[in-house]
Amino acid sequence: MTGDQVAVVTGGASGIGAAVGVLLRAKGYTVVVADLDGDEPVDVADGASVHAFAARLGDSFGRVDLVVHCAGTVATGAVDTMDEHADAEWDRVFAVNVTAVWAVSRALLPMMGEGAAIVVVASAAGLRPIAEMAAYVASKSAVIGLSRSMAVDLAPRGIRVNCVCPGLVDTPMARAAQRKRSPGARAGVAERRGYLIDRDGTAEELAEAIVLAGTNGYLTGSTIAVDGGRSLH
Repeated sequence: MTGDQVAVVTGGASGIGAAVGVLLRAKGYTVVVADLDGDEPVDVADGASVHAFAARLGDSFGRVDLVVHCAGTVATGAVDTMDEHADAEWDRVFAVNVTAVWAVSRALLPMMGEGAAIVVVASAAGLRPIAEMAAYVASKSAVIGLSRSMAVDLAPRGIRVNCVCPGLVDTPMARAAQRKRSPGARAGVAERRGYLIDRDGTAEELAEAIVLAGTNGYLTGSTIAVDGGRSLH
């Protein structure tokens, strides 16, 4: 691994994204974090912010070898009980979880050559829905489809695209979402109903799968569930 390989990690300031950054640096990558809470804030849901970031990246490095889309947000509530803010929350969730993947990928593609890779971090909820998170589930299902389409479109350029779907992982976003769900929905998570492995995954375990998806040269178009076996059912 040469030290001139550049990885961009959106949402890399905390949670799974931060763990991905640690692992990539250990493997010799220069890691650039694109995050609202990063040293150089980037709003992945804002087109102007994304294009300004891409321009700075081009000036600094001139290349991107790996893009990991970890930025995400969540909205809670059952379809039939969400309040007057539901439409705005839907738009925000899709802007961050889906449109940003599209926009950031397209902005960075001019710097990506043959052998580069994109990893989209979706969710096992996009494979097997969970209660009271309709906007989140829909967005993650959509971005799984987007990652597959990008794999097909970018294959002629020698760029691989894979998707990793985490299950239960103790992150700040996951904790905040659980606090907003009903007692019954929270209980299902606490009891790990439907899981074959009776514990939460760790950010480090997810990072290992994400880095594998980004660095294995014969892996593309795949959707990898790292969710303790829940999506098997």
